[in-house]
Amino acid sequence: MEEPRARGMSLWLMPAGDAHDRLARLIVSLAARFSTPPFPPHVTLLAGIEGRPEDEALGVSRVLAAALPPLFLRLLTVDGRAEPFRCLFAPAEASAPLLAAHATAARAFGREPDPGFLPHLSLVYGALPEPTKRALAAEVADLVARSFPAARLHAWRTEGRVGDWRELGTFELGGT
Repeated sequence: MEEPRARGMSLWLMPAGDAHDRLARLIVSLAARFSTPPFPPHVTLLAGIEGRPEDEALGVSRVLAAALPPLFLRLLTVDGRAEPFRCLFAPAEASAPLLAAHATAARAFGREPDPGFLPHLSLVYGALPEPTKRALAAEVADLVARSFPAARLHAWRTEGRVGDWRELGTFELGGT
């Protein structure tokens, strides 16, 4: 199976501390078990940012982060789809502050907010059979951190293969 690929730069909200560690261990364990790529735990606020020099995009990200309040993300049940980046994932509650942050981020980069924005924390990238996804969803549901604060905006170069992705910068939300 070919590894999924992405484009451009992405803005992520990432758990910290125990929530990060628990989710990272789960993602790495599932990646090893199913021969899929591991990745850091995150909820994508905005993906596919292209057409700007990296330093300019990071400047916009810094200003954006200062304008956004710290967020509290609540993960819901575990689900799976026939989409490489949503193979197995925990949807995040589409709270008013999170939807507003997505809209603000989109507009900061000259885009309209995505009406289909589905905030989520992926657990497996790739493709798994439906019965496997259903069984995994039940198996890992209790292992997924149910909520976490997001106090920073992380800018990642998400170009190409998952293993080639790299963090470009981290900015405090609310300018704190």
